[in-house]
Amino acid sequence: MNEKGFITSALLYGILSLFLVLVLGTVSILGNRKLANDKIKESTLDDVQKLTTNPSCFTTVSNSRGNLTISGYDASCDKTVFIPEALNGKTVDAIGSSAFSNQNLINVTIKSNIKEIAETAFTGNDGIIFYIKTTSDQIIESPWGATNATVHWDY
Repeated sequence: MNEKGFITSALLYGILSLFLVLVLGTVSILGNRKLANDKIKESTLDDVQKLTTNPSCFTTVSNSRGNLTISGYDASCDKTVFIPEALNGKTVDAIGSSAFSNQNLINVTIKSNIKEIAETAFTGNDGIIFYIKTTSDQIIESPWGATNATVHWDY
């Protein structure tokens, strides 16, 4: 093989090797990212029980069951909301009409303590993402006034 043929072969081999590394590396990264995302989602949904929103962000009223209904949310609070299981020692089991209206919320996690959500509880929160960790058949009327919402049921 002459010198020109050797250089051409070496160059083609190098380009092919680089192409394979890029393609296989990308496939590997994407595959690992999917596995990582799945693990993060599992972990996040399991850890939801430990995450909270500042209790002072919520306004509540007593309801007929002797528990609390969230009736309002402070607009200066975080746009990622974890609905509490209890406030001031009383169980929170409902979200009232317009409780979170026009708050520009990003996502809301609702745990199994919530048994009732008013139809207009989240009006004006376009594109919100809900993470629902309950088997309650009383809160199936999603997305409770929000438009372009995504609801993830996890029970």
